[in-house]
Amino acid sequence: LSYRLVLHFHYLCSTISFILASFLIGKIIIAFPVVRDELANPTTAAPLGLLCMALEKCFGGNLGWIGLSITFLASAAQTAVAVWFIFISVVYKTLPEPSWFPNTTGIGLAAAKVFLYWTIGGYCLGIFSIIAFFIFYFVALYRIHANEKITAIVCWVQLSGPAVILYGFTIFGQPGSDEDEMALMIPENKEHFFRLHRKYYMPIIHLFFACCMISMCSALYCLKTRWKSFREKEFSPAHVGFCAPLISHTNAMQAYRSSLNKFSLMPSDHIFKNALYRYWTLSLIAGTILTLSLSWKFFKHLPVWCEIDVEDDEIPPEPDNTEITRLLQKGEARDAMNQDYVSAAVLQANESGALVRVLRDGKMKYVRSRRMPSMGFDLVMNTSELMSERERLLSSVKYAADPDTMNTRGSSFDENMSSSFIHDPNAIRASSRRNRMNFLSFDAATMMRGDLHHR
Repeated sequence: LSYRLVLHFHYLCSTISFILASFLIGKIIIAFPVVRDELANPTTAAPLGLLCMALEKCFGGNLGWIGLSITFLASAAQTAVAVWFIFISVVYKTLPEPSWFPNTTGIGLAAAKVFLYWTIGGYCLGIFSIIAFFIFYFVALYRIHANEKITAIVCWVQLSGPAVILYGFTIFGQPGSDEDEMALMIPENKEHFFRLHRKYYMPIIHLFFACCMISMCSALYCLKTRWKSFREKEFSPAHVGFCAPLISHTNAMQAYRSSLNKFSLMPSDHIFKNALYRYWTLSLIAGTILTLSLSWKFFKHLPVWCEIDVEDDEIPPEPDNTEITRLLQKGEARDAMNQDYVSAAVLQANESGALVRVLRDGKMKYVRSRRMPSMGFDLVMNTSELMSERERLLSSVKYAADPDTMNTRGSSFDENMSSSFIHDPNAIRASSRRNRMNFLSFDAATMMRGDLHHR
């Protein structure tokens, strides 16, 4: 009876996940300019990899050819997003932090799902994710402890880095084809298979398990040190970022247990296996409760978040007209391993706001607004926070702003709107398209945003 209840609960959660994951496809179709605008900044582009992972998790191995098609499309999209994300991060001169993981190391989940249909493809994605992990993980781990301005939610996302890699790496512990599986029926082949995996596979997966536990300790410590300021924030979509990393961590513990049971010579009643089982059970219960509670709050607040009133809103500047963008173009606002200021990419996202679709004069039009509860995995700063952090950044990079230059080259969000907008609200545009991509400037990000004329 208990098994049937758990199985039905699994089907229920899978159905809900399927519906929610499908909303991403709907958003791309209905509001593609918004998606394109989000992709132009590393801060707002960070959660996209998580959405691709949701599609892969829901459809991989399910629904026949439909699941196969969506799994391959989501995996291809996640790989393309990873390349683009790394590129714009270089353009914005940002350094790795946990918010990078869904778009980079998160490809490990795509590897596991593609492996169900295409062995070589799964291996290639798995190798890509492992390389990304070793390049980004240790830098991100150091930076979250050297930069207190990285938010608690972003710090918590670090759980997903080694967790997804461990889960994805398990494909290398499985036969690659039906022929390989048949060959294992011969005792000599089976013994050789298990001996090689004990020698090469298990040490690597032990390393990934150690990284998972380090990330858990680090995430709990970061949450403790940032809790005082974090608890004062209002609930936002970014808070749901606590769910997936913990569930990924739990999934990795189960994958590690399976590898131990399959390849390790450790007895089944060993104290380590018993402790690991209890830890996995605790993580599963805690992750389920956390996901259900935050999901409930998310759906409760969703109607309010969807009703954005921009009638009396001060329109933010275009992303390529902000003061932070000018600093980035000059190479003066790059991230550092040790810094006491908010990343310039986060400040630019807060200063320029998000692109929203609203009804004006009987037509749906796109405008920019700062009345968003979050930007990616980061909470939206209020006016005083944004002003304070921007001044801290200016001070840190020793940038002396010329008021005359600021007034002629663009406005920041707190400056008064130009008289042209007061007389003609339709004059606001999302961004102008450049004729060609300049890899040393922000033309690539501007091209991603595109022309969004109000008609």
